[in-house]
Amino acid sequence: MSVRNGDLAEKWYEYVYREQSDSVSRFVEQFPDERALSVSCNRFGHDYQFVRPLLTNPDAVLQAGRAALRRFTSQSSDELDSVYLRISDLPAQSEVSFEELRADHLNELHTFSGAVVATEPVRPKVVTAAFRCAKCERVTRRDAQPGRTFRDHAKCPRCSSVGYLSFAPEDSDYVDAQLVELRDSDEQMQSDTDAVPVLLEHDLAGSVSVGETVRLAGIPRANRAAESTVADFWVESVSMENLTATNQ
Repeated sequence: MSVRNGDLAEKWYEYVYREQSDSVSRFVEQFPDERALSVSCNRFGHDYQFVRPLLTNPDAVLQAGRAALRRFTSQSSDELDSVYLRISDLPAQSEVSFEELRADHLNELHTFSGAVVATEPVRPKVVTAAFRCAKCERVTRRDAQPGRTFRDHAKCPRCSSVGYLSFAPEDSDYVDAQLVELRDSDEQMQSDTDAVPVLLEHDLAGSVSVGETVRLAGIPRANRAAESTVADFWVESVSMENLTATNQ
């Protein structure tokens, strides 16, 4: 049974923003310096009309959460589209190992436990891209940039010119980002087992080191090489717990 986005937004509003109004208000006051809002899935209880879509269509549910946050703050702009809703404590049915990842898992929300086997340097990542029109000379768009693929635009919404928009880096917003590689914990020493890249953003970037074990809530994505029909897995992080740090 499908659930409308408006109903999902209402559940976010009732279960999270209204019940935690003081802490959410403090979070909004710190935005954009602070962009990550932690939410336990336990707040939604056994509401299968929320939990089921969360696991099977997380992009729509997280977008509904941001829409509900705009309603809570009475903001009509899209600035809050770059908020990270860090949902944790997912039900047991969400758990999957990296070795078990298959096409059926793509674009769903899953829980992984794994060891960090490689890290890349922390780099800036565009989260809100601004575009300048060479014809009307105005910065005309500020679009959210989730994931790893940059979303460009051809048509200026102000003067309707096509082909004049260009990325305006000085007017765009950035966060820290880092690619790390994870393997199932019991296979971290097996070099013949492929590690899976995981994209960490904002507060998660730079938070783990090689050899540490983490519990990750994330969305498996497919990264297709040019001219190939075969893709590689990568995982977009939603929330993460450093189990090594917790156990020390």
